[in-house]
Amino acid sequence: MQIKGLVWVGTATERFAETVAFFRDVLGLSEFQSSDTLSILRLSGGEWVEVFGPGHEHFAEFDRGPVVEFHVDDVPRARAELEARGVEFLHPDHAWGEYTWAHFRGPDGNIYGITSGPYGTRP
Repeated sequence: MQIKGLVWVGTATERFAETVAFFRDVLGLSEFQSSDTLSILRLSGGEWVEVFGPGHEHFAEFDRGPVVEFHVDDVPRARAELEARGVEFLHPDHAWGEYTWAHFRGPDGNIYGITSGPYGTRP
């Protein structure tokens, strides 16, 4: 498994609207997907920031602050390597279009993830 970069950050917040406005209006990220409980924004390099609000199905999962995902070529293969090294994943792999991801809890108690997909391209 080779880590190609950090390409995704997710955060859950009770202050959903203010957090989205901060990333969009203050930091200048481009919002390309949104709902009442989720905003997906992009940096100029194609990396994603997702903001989860109360009521979103993944809100409670991010219980200790922002979560980062490491970009890999193949999530199932990377997952198998990590599981062989004793890493326990929190859920089955998820997918959306060409993107796949899975989360695990690190030894520090924080959640991390692995992800694959066409990061760096425009929607």
